[in-house]
Amino acid sequence: MIDIKLILEKTDLIALAEEAGAQFNSSHSSRCPIHHGNNPTAFHVYRTQDGLEHYHCFTNCPEGANGGDAIAFYMRWRQVDFKIAVTELAQRAGIASNGNGQRTAPVYIESNPAKPVARVLIDQPDEPPSETWRSRILEFVCYAQDELWKKTAQGARDYLMVDRGLDEDTIKHFYLGYNPRDLFDDSAKWGQNGNRVWCPRGIVIPHDHNGHVWFANVRRPLPGDTLAARIGAVKDLKETKFAGVRGGKRGLFGIITGKPVVVLAEGEFDAMLAHQAASDFCDVATLGGARHRLDSHDAALLAGASIIVAVLDDDEAGQRGAAYLASVTPRVVTVIPPDHDLTDAWKRGINLRQWIGGLVAQKMETLLNRMNGAAPDGWLELYQRAIDAEAGCE
Repeated sequence: MIDIKLILEKTDLIALAEEAGAQFNSSHSSRCPIHHGNNPTAFHVYRTQDGLEHYHCFTNCPEGANGGDAIAFYMRWRQVDFKIAVTELAQRAGIASNGNGQRTAPVYIESNPAKPVARVLIDQPDEPPSETWRSRILEFVCYAQDELWKKTAQGARDYLMVDRGLDEDTIKHFYLGYNPRDLFDDSAKWGQNGNRVWCPRGIVIPHDHNGHVWFANVRRPLPGDTLAARIGAVKDLKETKFAGVRGGKRGLFGIITGKPVVVLAEGEFDAMLAHQAASDFCDVATLGGARHRLDSHDAALLAGASIIVAVLDDDEAGQRGAAYLASVTPRVVTVIPPDHDLTDAWKRGINLRQWIGGLVAQKMETLLNRMNGAAPDGWLELYQRAIDAEAGCE
């Protein structure tokens, strides 16, 4: 288990950057030690609202890899992955080993001293599904995409567009599909042993991992729910609302492009709705449910964000998910949605673009104030977009 916060608290990012070759002026700016340019103020270190140091390169570092915390800097400087970066930074910071080769740290956070919550916790990255599995799931996903746009799938499309608020561009952007019948496939075709592989009937939500499908979640029509009213309820099979195709590896769902604010929703449908509303000024993702945990690949994707806004369901599970995220990184800010979840808020007529714009504008204003006018390239434009969205003056 890895205590990210302790590593960041004990790592002096300025000293680390100086070791990499930076020479700072009194405003904590320097030539970039990553791309080794000549601009003497291209690289800037600043503190975010949690008191931790972040950096940003204003010039030639590529978008999505031009800023972040000390772990993100170390990964790019040393050209190592997240797991190696946190291990080596823990060693440099003198964080003790538990004797089994794992780095440990204090295991409680102080959000509720009377009832501490276990802190931590980045899972080790999963091994990817086999090439055989990935080939077969791609066939299933493509089949489901084709089925969704057939005349016979009007009910499935109505569920996505009318009941979930997703437009056609968003549906295609996330490669959503529809499986009209429960399929049971030979396990050998998936590179597996044992019982046949079940591809459930319902709305198919593929999870992309660096251009490959590693997981496919299926929203099934349970008796009495909205999807069942559109396409008919499940019959003779267990009443599980979401079912993944066996053999997949779940991970962060969404699109991370390196924007300073990431909104984390609780589930895929909320994340897609938020992306549709506000992706031009913030990134949006989800772990796919409050009970799921980050692995080191997911943590690396989030390492460049200055603020992570967790908008989880307003229930006990959402509270547990928010506590977990806060234990992983102090950059997480928990916000209660304007209804039970973002989809319910949209159904109630709340303008999600305006609501998210207010959140992002507030968080970015705090970031920009802390940077003393040294705003990274593009941040002022994102900030203005969020302000315009909040004001509804676009």
